[in-house]
Amino acid sequence: MSISVIISRFNENLDWIRKINKEFEIVIYNKGEKIKIKRDYKLIEIKNVGRESHTWLHHILENYENISENNIFLQGRIDDLGCMVHNDISKYLKNLQKNGFNASRLGLLSPFHWRDNLTIDRDIRYKNDWDENKISRNILGFRKYSKQFFPNIPIFVPTSYGGCFAVTRDAIHKHPKEFYFELFNTVNKHQHPIEAHYIERLWCYMFSEDRFFKKACIDVIRTKLERNILNK
Repeated sequence: MSISVIISRFNENLDWIRKINKEFEIVIYNKGEKIKIKRDYKLIEIKNVGRESHTWLHHILENYENISENNIFLQGRIDDLGCMVHNDISKYLKNLQKNGFNASRLGLLSPFHWRDNLTIDRDIRYKNDWDENKISRNILGFRKYSKQFFPNIPIFVPTSYGGCFAVTRDAIHKHPKEFYFELFNTVNKHQHPIEAHYIERLWCYMFSEDRFFKKACIDVIRTKLERNILNK
């Protein structure tokens, strides 16, 4: 069973990947300063556009015909993502072949979440870049953009955050290569396109549709309870 860990790096310290099972293939896409690697990693330099969504689509397109049976996609830094990532990478493999997709914690898109800008214009992490037009806009908005690729997408949709997830070869091959190429073209021209945030929220539906609806509902409650406890 082939297992690949695909990492999108800008300038993050990747020392943590030494803990990954040595039997896993590790592919690092580097978008920042050049780095040296000590283990038998596959290091690929690509242009710094489209955030991790661009990286994942690039990998799928370049390897579509012979992509690994199991693929774990991770950002260059994962220790700041809290419950949205499995720090034990092997957990991504649990029931992966059965379900086709795995993320550590799910959310649920609802009518409130389909806003054109995903509230990024008010998010403290992105507000300055938004105000300074460093994040590109999309005239369609999130909902219409999504329906371009998924005409029957419902209002309530399981979602994952952080761009970290695992997916099987079979789940990837449910869509033709042309489908990924069209998505890729929406994040291939700007360093920080709003479409990269759209796609981040669509990975779960893209590969599993509504399979995880019940889990998403439970996870939303879990996340709210945890945040309430932390804020006390």
